[in-house]
Amino acid sequence: MRHAAQLQATIELLDEIAETKYPADRIMSGYFKQRRYIGSKDKAAISENLYTILRNRMRFEYILNSKDLGVHSRMLVALLLKMDDGDLYDTFDGDKYSPKRLRPGQLERFAELDLNVIDNAPMHVKLNVPEWILPMLENALGERFEEEMIATNKMATTDVRVNTLKSSVAAVEQAFANVGYVAHKTELSPWAIRFEKRVSLFGLPAFKQGWFEIQDEGSQLLALLTGAKPGQKIVDFCAGAGGKTIAMAAMMENKGTIYACDVHTKRLEQLAKRTKRGGVHNVRTHILSSENDKWVKKHAAYADTVLIDAPCTGTGTWRRSPDSRWNLNQQSVDNLVALQQSILQSAKRLVKPGGRLLYATCSMLEEENEQQVLKFLDNNPEFSAGEFEIPEPLANHPERFVNNGHEIRTFPAMTGTDGFYVASLVRELKQEDNEDKGATEQQSEAAES
Repeated sequence: MRHAAQLQATIELLDEIAETKYPADRIMSGYFKQRRYIGSKDKAAISENLYTILRNRMRFEYILNSKDLGVHSRMLVALLLKMDDGDLYDTFDGDKYSPKRLRPGQLERFAELDLNVIDNAPMHVKLNVPEWILPMLENALGERFEEEMIATNKMATTDVRVNTLKSSVAAVEQAFANVGYVAHKTELSPWAIRFEKRVSLFGLPAFKQGWFEIQDEGSQLLALLTGAKPGQKIVDFCAGAGGKTIAMAAMMENKGTIYACDVHTKRLEQLAKRTKRGGVHNVRTHILSSENDKWVKKHAAYADTVLIDAPCTGTGTWRRSPDSRWNLNQQSVDNLVALQQSILQSAKRLVKPGGRLLYATCSMLEEENEQQVLKFLDNNPEFSAGEFEIPEPLANHPERFVNNGHEIRTFPAMTGTDGFYVASLVRELKQEDNEDKGATEQQSEAAES
């Protein structure tokens, strides 16, 4: 494709995102499937164009508005070209696969644009953050606010999790080297290998054989912090497509049981494909009608560990999904906070006495994190805060994450991962529970002898 055709494709993608409000990666995937003639290099260029604009949307709009140029898709792409020192007249030439020509007045105003006007922009514009959410982020991040917001505007790395049920870190690293891919082992997750640039992984034999899964290191750390062990009973209450589910299954060496639950059928269908590819045998799925599904009551006091990776604003994943920040408003935050409270109150019933409830989000807002946990502990005296046991290699880098005992936080700039929050809450083990547990252990010992 000519450069002009790549830019026209970017315009079409921006138009569709604006019209449908669907996630950018979903729109782009459908766009490329309908145009199989677009090669891998062109896809990469179009993708980079699109995400550069989405990551800088507010800054681009500010610059365009300084000369009353409007902020529709064609102007955004024209500004991207200008910032790359491209020729607007020759590239926006109106040919069949090129952007339409700019009007003479628009070309003149583009020529007069001062890109340095952004230096005088308000803070929320410079940081590409919706103004209404700025105070919430400043409150949550404190002195880290500006550094972390800058990090959310950078390209996310591509991380993979080595599936220890089928392979090893060394073997997967060698598989990447064999096809000429440059990757390196990360410091925090024992299973993570990182690519600094976008690469095509789904077609590799190692992927098809289930040797690895694509998963951000932060998500891997969340699975690691569950401390999942062989033989345990675990419920992944908001499992989605099951990235953390299958990571825990590998930690459990396929021994024990994980129930993966979600209200979205299609997501759990993806999990079925992943478990088959990865050689995972200890996962059962259940489609929830809602967070208050009757299944929860039937499985009361069932699990050693219940993981709630709750629906949230996703502010911790903005570098990976830069368009998602524009689909939020205060009402959506309020609705999510209410849903999180409802999920907590329902899922707590699954935790057996002495078991753990892990509440997690990929949000950086206190309203969705610390405040939720405080409210839950106030309303549920049978639960208390329980400190995490920090596993290696995470324990070797305490400066890379925030550890408040029963709460762990990661951040894009500090940790080099998506931002997530997780809290460990322990259900009280009463005296009668202790007696029942002791009797069970004595019976097991007698049977073994």
